[in-house]
Amino acid sequence: MNDDFTKQKLRIKKYLGLENVSVLTGAGTSFHLGAPVIRSIPDGLKEICEADITTYFSEGANPSYEDLFNCLQADRYIKEKKGEDISSINTSIANMQEWLFQNCNTEKTTINRIYTDDEKLKKNRYHYHEALIKKLLQRPNNLKRANLFTTNYDMAFDYALDNLGIHYINGFMGVHNRCFRPEVYDYDLYYPGQSVTGKVHRAEKVLKYFKIHGSLSWLATKPTVSNTYGIKEIPLNDEFKPDENKEIMIYPCVSKKSFTLDLPYSELFRQLSQAINQPQSALFCVGYSFYDEHINDIIKQALTIPSFTLIIANFSPTKDPNSPIEVLRALGDKRILILDQEDPDQTTFTGFVNNIMPDLYEEEENEAIAETLQKLYFKAGNETNMEGE
Repeated sequence: MNDDFTKQKLRIKKYLGLENVSVLTGAGTSFHLGAPVIRSIPDGLKEICEADITTYFSEGANPSYEDLFNCLQADRYIKEKKGEDISSINTSIANMQEWLFQNCNTEKTTINRIYTDDEKLKKNRYHYHEALIKKLLQRPNNLKRANLFTTNYDMAFDYALDNLGIHYINGFMGVHNRCFRPEVYDYDLYYPGQSVTGKVHRAEKVLKYFKIHGSLSWLATKPTVSNTYGIKEIPLNDEFKPDENKEIMIYPCVSKKSFTLDLPYSELFRQLSQAINQPQSALFCVGYSFYDEHINDIIKQALTIPSFTLIIANFSPTKDPNSPIEVLRALGDKRILILDQEDPDQTTFTGFVNNIMPDLYEEEENEAIAETLQKLYFKAGNETNMEGE
């Protein structure tokens, strides 16, 4: 194995052993599955939204999906207050959401051409998502639950968790009518004791999962007694189609701070802040490019805690000195570990999971073997010396 990989694995292993471990993933963790990068509006969507782009942006502008969606929602809010017609805006929003739904469903996307020869993906398109989850769950059971945060709307991690039979706490409760109930994040799972007074045992295959920008499977519905926040989680299937009455709950203002955050986003951001602003915390950022101001503010706050560690793995072929990650590197803070951004074997999602993220069971076995061999070698060396005397 590459010596650099071994060195990085040992460093990562140390941080995985901290009391509070969280992983934040971004678009880079779905890139290999063919999910679109929406930092700029993809060509197929531009044709649908050409009139709206012209309305809200100057000629030659290259807005992101979120920028345009943000403008539409802001304009709708203002016109609603004025009592003006908003049917055209509703149609535009529904068209954007339908496009997102059709193009970000990782069950239907085509594997990115760069990864078409990957044998692991040919067998299981969620191999790397599952591998990351399995490695996270190898942490000792006496430590706090690992937290998995993602800014992605897609369902890649959802499917991976289901494939592995992992119970994940994602803020929703119910079976046939799954509603958002933030108190669920405070729950945990335990096995019952052998007797009424016996000790309970903590379930092992449990993960806390936060989709902080919403999800393709979240719908905004009318609040009811049983669903006070009006947020519902649904299974994805071919029959579902977003429309004006079925709006997908996705975060509209990734690059802006102009809106007051409402549920569920306010609660999800609070959970991120609470998770990493604790002593002995580590945050692994994988495939996240640090272009979300809200998240960056929370991370900056966590850096005021001496025992906080930030580990960044995000592939970038060029190192722009003005990029958010390079600005962090320039701080020279030893608590900020940035893997080589130009090395795809370390900083792409697949490379990080394959080469850098340690398999804790395997690492312990390797260490035990190395220790045994060292003792045997040392003993054999002594015997050789004795025979030579």
